[in-house]
Amino acid sequence: MKKILLFYCFFCSFFYARSQSYFGFRDDNYAGIQGVLFNPSAIVDSKYRADITIFSASATVQNDLYGVNFTNALGSGYDLETDAKKDFKSNNRGNFNTDILGPSFMLNITPQQSIAVFSRVRSVTNLVGVNGQLVDEVNKDLDVSNSFLFSGGNPNGVTNSWAEIGASYAAVLMDRDEHFIKGGISLKYLMAGVNGYISGNDLSVAFIKNNVNPSLSEYLSTGTLRTAASYDYQNGEDPKFDMASAGLGVDLGFTYEYRTNCHTCMGNRYKLKFGAAVTDIGKLNYKNLTENTYNLNGRVSQQDIEDADDIFEFFDANYTKVSSRKGVKANLPTALHTNFDWNIDNKFYLNLSGDFSLVNANKVNGTAIANSVTFTPRYERRQFSFYVPVTYMEYSGTQIGAGFRAGPLFVGSGTLVSNLFSNNSKGCNLYAGLKLPLYQNYK
Repeated sequence: MKKILLFYCFFCSFFYARSQSYFGFRDDNYAGIQGVLFNPSAIVDSKYRADITIFSASATVQNDLYGVNFTNALGSGYDLETDAKKDFKSNNRGNFNTDILGPSFMLNITPQQSIAVFSRVRSVTNLVGVNGQLVDEVNKDLDVSNSFLFSGGNPNGVTNSWAEIGASYAAVLMDRDEHFIKGGISLKYLMAGVNGYISGNDLSVAFIKNNVNPSLSEYLSTGTLRTAASYDYQNGEDPKFDMASAGLGVDLGFTYEYRTNCHTCMGNRYKLKFGAAVTDIGKLNYKNLTENTYNLNGRVSQQDIEDADDIFEFFDANYTKVSSRKGVKANLPTALHTNFDWNIDNKFYLNLSGDFSLVNANKVNGTAIANSVTFTPRYERRQFSFYVPVTYMEYSGTQIGAGFRAGPLFVGSGTLVSNLFSNNSKGCNLYAGLKLPLYQNYK
């Protein structure tokens, strides 16, 4: 099998993952502490007197290159390269997002004020500007590949993972007749994890096949490439959390409710609700990160590639390093979250929410989420909720999911229905969690 030669393929493995968070559930009025992740004002005037999360996790992967039949993929013998549908573009994209919430709690300290403390581990990987046909060519076996010439353009990939400890405060700002407004803020201490990025400029790659001796086949390339990692890859160090680096983050949000003042509706006093928040304002300071820039004008053989232990060693051995620097600040995936909720009656809701990145995904080391808009019909009661989110994801198109909350347990997927019935799924989302809820006592 020919090794992946593409210089930005350090990140392409994330296209192959089989697993921005909590689609459907996060809009539930009983989301509790999970709601603070998208809007810190959500914790005040909550359905809970207190909410303790033991553990929850969400993972989302999406791309616009490979379409997968998940029913077949779960069986044996499925080969992504031969069995998946492919949509080649000069600018293929992918995103992988994981979000793990550790022990956390929220508490109403007065009817007008609430607090929360949470622990969280996150990872975001984003890849844009990938020439999909070039990816396909370099993944072929040498005996079936042919000579080619492609422009790789300006590929840009970044992966960033970190842990955070957060504290939130929310308060009722106005409660006047039908109008109700609340606001909240979260302050987060960030512990740097692993940060790496790779960014090309005016890349082109040509493959000249040697039919007599394939190991002497050559690759000719032009352009420049920046690579960076927060661990010492040049001396063989494996990826690890950078405990010496840290940062600070802030979330801000508010919620407006148009209330019918129905005091006998199990606490569902609003008819319409609108919320907006900006999350992940801040940066991580990776003190030990090393960035190298290479001039890729030159040629290498297939044997040179096979002999390299890793892609960074390959760059150092075969290309000219034109600059190097140490210490880089990495932005958080700053995003705008909006939420519109219509309480049709006491049990049924229609929700429209959006996640919009405020970071340009083409920025070097620019950690960014993929934009999404979700429409969710929801059935909601005190002990049980069921929802069917329909989400347009920027990289993978429209996805249909399903999920439920039953007392302390919630499980769901933003893509379940699509994954079960589509033979061309380009995204997958799963989430689950366990909590200890203490409900409000309504008269």
